[in-house]
Amino acid sequence: MDLVSDYSVVIIGAGPAGCSCAISILNAGVANVTLVDTSKTGKFHIGESIPPEMNPILRQLGISEAFLAQKHEPCFGSCSYWGNEKRGYNDSILSPFGHGWHLNRSQFNQFLVNEAVVRGAKVLSGHSYQSSTTTERGYQLNLKSKAGASSSIEADFVVDASGARSIFATDKGSKKQHETPLVCLALRFKNKGLREVSKLTHLESVENGWWYAARIPNEQLLVTLYTNVETVKKLRLNNLKNWIKLLQQSPNTHQWIAQMEPIDHRLLGFPAQSFCLDKVVGENWLAIGDAASAYDPITSQGIIKAITQGMRAAEIIGHCKIGAIEALPYFQKEVMHQYDQYKEARQHFYCLEQRWPQSQFWREMHGLSRT
Repeated sequence: MDLVSDYSVVIIGAGPAGCSCAISILNAGVANVTLVDTSKTGKFHIGESIPPEMNPILRQLGISEAFLAQKHEPCFGSCSYWGNEKRGYNDSILSPFGHGWHLNRSQFNQFLVNEAVVRGAKVLSGHSYQSSTTTERGYQLNLKSKAGASSSIEADFVVDASGARSIFATDKGSKKQHETPLVCLALRFKNKGLREVSKLTHLESVENGWWYAARIPNEQLLVTLYTNVETVKKLRLNNLKNWIKLLQQSPNTHQWIAQMEPIDHRLLGFPAQSFCLDKVVGENWLAIGDAASAYDPITSQGIIKAITQGMRAAEIIGHCKIGAIEALPYFQKEVMHQYDQYKEARQHFYCLEQRWPQSQFWREMHGLSRT
């Protein structure tokens, strides 16, 4: 092992949850914070839009002006075809928080890392968590670099912000309580210059799932199908031609790509897990963001949940550092309560769609409300 370094707080993961936690801790005056960044440079991220409610959160985090300087494209709301054939709108013009944003997600993630660094965070790039041992003060974390070199660091407190892998929490014995997962199959399209790409997001429910489309940088459109594994297998949707055929059969989404052409030669596949850990806290550690609970994307809460949990975790860690360890089980209750609210919202959205009672997909999703 290399020389051991000591940290007050080690955060495993440098996405929105981990970075917001680091920024909040450092804003509160706690020094010696490090992020273990396991992300891959240039990796494509599926989450591309944030709602107006994110604006006051960014101000509270102290990064609003710097965020605006990044010049992400505005998102003025969404249009949807859900529950019937009529188009519905959710316009941000009525929001007291202004409009939302179409994110350049890679740029946004790097922005958050930079904001943490400016405040004093250290970033261990290209390192992955391997294992840990308990020490008198906290934990010794064993890491491995991309080159395969082993090293270890010590931490008074550990935050698992590793995403849906939940690598530290599951290593400590936490179990995932799964709901019905979805699969996301996506393709990027480029504009031929015949018309401007809409600045609204688009949703459309169909017999075998639901479509989501959103503007991404460089006049491009991300089109995604959310469905379940059984439907993917039955319709062979991993095959690009079959996916395109299903898209062309959608009453409305296919119109968005009528004057566009695909960028990718193969589909981009992502799991859309839905779960909550049975234990999101332990002695001198807690889990946040998708490491603690992963939400179905229909609720559009992923990034907001990640950042607000990161900020709240920083408060909890502050309480723990002055001996108020009862803050940890309180955080556990908060996360569980949020997850219960999320399940109610998901049930509501899926039960709004009743047009295909014989569809295997919708039978399964409606079954969520009965379990």
